[in-house]
Amino acid sequence: MNLMQGTGMTAVLLAGLVTAGGQLEGQEAAKPATAAGTSHTVNRIAATVNGRPVTSGEVRARLMPYLRELMILFPKQGPRFTAELVKAKKSVINELIDRELVLSEFETRGYMIPETVIDEEFNRRVLYQFNGRRDALLSALQQSGMTLSDYRESIRKETTVAAMRSSRYDRGIPPTPDEIRAEYNSSKSDYRDITKDRITYEKIFIPSSVFGEETTPEQQYALALEVRRKLDAGAISFADAAKTYSSDMHAQDGGLWPPITRGELSVEFSNIIFSLQPGELIGPLLDPAGFTIVRVKSKQLAPAPPLSEVKEAVDDAVRRKQSEKRYREWVERLRDKAVIRIFI
Repeated sequence: MNLMQGTGMTAVLLAGLVTAGGQLEGQEAAKPATAAGTSHTVNRIAATVNGRPVTSGEVRARLMPYLRELMILFPKQGPRFTAELVKAKKSVINELIDRELVLSEFETRGYMIPETVIDEEFNRRVLYQFNGRRDALLSALQQSGMTLSDYRESIRKETTVAAMRSSRYDRGIPPTPDEIRAEYNSSKSDYRDITKDRITYEKIFIPSSVFGEETTPEQQYALALEVRRKLDAGAISFADAAKTYSSDMHAQDGGLWPPITRGELSVEFSNIIFSLQPGELIGPLLDPAGFTIVRVKSKQLAPAPPLSEVKEAVDDAVRRKQSEKRYREWVERLRDKAVIRIFI
């Protein structure tokens, strides 16, 4: 059993990605650690679209958040882990291919995106993908083999595509007030400041090794699975299980943690537990130092901004949905005429 820990395995998996058959490939992309403890990842060509390159660094950067969540959810990896990662990789590559198709079609039109727009999108991604932590983004870029300038260029391309799409397909009849209101009501949660979300949960932490004892990560994971089985069967209460098995700082409080904001948690852990409803149990999850079982007690999401503050963005969203079918048909026609090669 290969129980992954830390970020080193993340870098290796991202460097190799996975083949359609689920095998890792391109392991040579991950160079050995230097004396300073760092590693270098080669930014190879992942695909070409009419000769335009899509780099492996871009694929890795997009896969990073999802891969980390999969590593937490599936400590032993296994077939489902591989299947989900393969599916995510295919989706990412197709999105990047579509991007290059559209850029290629419009490259002579001279679209220029102001730096302020790039800055706004950059800050939005830091907020929603990394809980507002710029250092977490920089760490992810380092592991994926992308520089900050590479990442900003990727944002520039995607923003350019969005602008070009808007100019071609989002010029239909303006949305009615009722359509804007309906879209806002269905998606207003997407406009929240998610770093202000709060959650209360119970936690059992079982370390991967115990000081002074000859234990292995596999044995500790087996123990975590047994604790979870007892909880599911009602053979033990969560509080008693925490007091008996947990090495968490709140074990003697029955594993109950005080309320905490999303921004105080790691991105991957917060994404997982905030997706749960009160009373739901999950785990064992892979923790950097062991295995975690969590039960959500309550959560309070930050309020959505009023429609007046996000009306322009909601209007854009309605227009995009209205034009989606025509846009996809156009992209498929571009695909039919394009020379596309995929190397990973």
